[in-house]
Amino acid sequence: MAISKGAKIKRRLFLGGALASGACARIPRLPGQDTLTAYSYDDDVASRRPLITIPGILGSRLRLGPDGDFIWGGPRRLSLDTNTPDAISDLSLPIGDGTAPLNTLTDGVDPSGVLRRANARILGATVEEEVYDGLVTSLNAGGYQFSRTLEEEKARRGENPGSLEFPYDWRRDIVEAARALDAFVERKAQQVHRVRKAAFGEAIDPDRIRFDVVAHSMGGLVLRYWMMYGAQDLPDDGSLPELTWVGARRTACAIFVAPPNLGSVSSMVSIVDGREFGLFQPFYPPALVGSHVAIYQLMPRARHNRVLAGSATGSSVGDIYDAALWEDNRWGLMDPSQDEILAVLLPKARDSVERRRRARSHLQQVLDRAEQFHRAIDRPGTPRGTDMFLVVGTGLDTEATAILDPDTGRITPSILEEGDGTVLRSSALSDDRQGGNERRGPRRPIRYRTVLLLPGEHVSITSNPVFSDNLLYWLLDSPTVRGTAG
Repeated sequence: MAISKGAKIKRRLFLGGALASGACARIPRLPGQDTLTAYSYDDDVASRRPLITIPGILGSRLRLGPDGDFIWGGPRRLSLDTNTPDAISDLSLPIGDGTAPLNTLTDGVDPSGVLRRANARILGATVEEEVYDGLVTSLNAGGYQFSRTLEEEKARRGENPGSLEFPYDWRRDIVEAARALDAFVERKAQQVHRVRKAAFGEAIDPDRIRFDVVAHSMGGLVLRYWMMYGAQDLPDDGSLPELTWVGARRTACAIFVAPPNLGSVSSMVSIVDGREFGLFQPFYPPALVGSHVAIYQLMPRARHNRVLAGSATGSSVGDIYDAALWEDNRWGLMDPSQDEILAVLLPKARDSVERRRRARSHLQQVLDRAEQFHRAIDRPGTPRGTDMFLVVGTGLDTEATAILDPDTGRITPSILEEGDGTVLRSSALSDDRQGGNERRGPRRPIRYRTVLLLPGEHVSITSNPVFSDNLLYWLLDSPTVRGTAG
């Protein structure tokens, strides 16, 4: 792949005074468990603010009903096998006719906890890969009490007012998740009050309780929308909701880890080409991925020209929010080769013509929703009274721009820039100076108290000891955030 000249990552060895003088360089040790555990000392549990963690896309377990089979993140396998029509149906979202509100297209799937480890069956054995287990380990070392297993979480539900997780259905609209977060926060404020009053004899009024929140990846967009708009939906007329910062009034400290603030080209590639989750994991065909509403809301912004026609010097392909562009290039739901999948997703449609018509209407509705969401989330501003921190993954070549082959309609990532392997540094920083969208200076629509630039991969950042050290300092020791639960 070609790497743009301005995007090459420079690495230099700086020879400082001691080393230049012939002395041996001292290599600092990374913070260990003893260092992290020290943060839990001298901290009044009764006054510590409750903490909520929000995972990213794919980071919540999904199951058919509260006690049904897992379709994602189960104890024995990461995902259902997509080789069967039933699995395709269970993993997809319902496709409407383009007129019914997206939040009415439900399928009975419930989020069921945050994914600690991903499991795969290989040659009869179960192989585990860490997802959010490292984050939980760090927070528990700081005196929080997050459950380590799904069974433990169920047993302790309603009794742990200080360490809370917000799982959500990552297939669905991000605004829908933000509105669910609003209800979750109000419900948990009552729980925190009730449990602390029983434990300590007194507790702060539920309406005055504020939360600390750690949000990873797409979870950061859920958090930002809720902080900006609370439980407001996107208006039906395409306008923007009132910017109230009502959710921020409930948030004392917000820590965003690798958020795709300006989207990711890899999301669009996944819709067009489908998605593979790794060795011995199932492949999600384009029509299955294309049924998921949230992934369109993770697309890059049209103004940044992240999809080019023909070559790296080509022009923009056009309006990525227009279903006609998708139909012309046979992308995602508009790919004729996906008719067999569409037949599963639209069983009542008479024939392929009707399936394609309904899929196109639904696609335009979802694209309109994505464009409206992008305008809403891109509004500049920083709430008063909330300490906001940002962690940006760096040091890895990351898909930045895709090239359209006009003959096949395929888009292929061919320009790399710095990021965490999934999210570009510029996207996490909300830097608008990209894709020819030049400005006189950096555009920083969000003012963070601290930005930590940390070399590392998108998910493994959450288990990086340097991240853990800073995370616990921000939550427990930083003079800007210490205080009571109110």
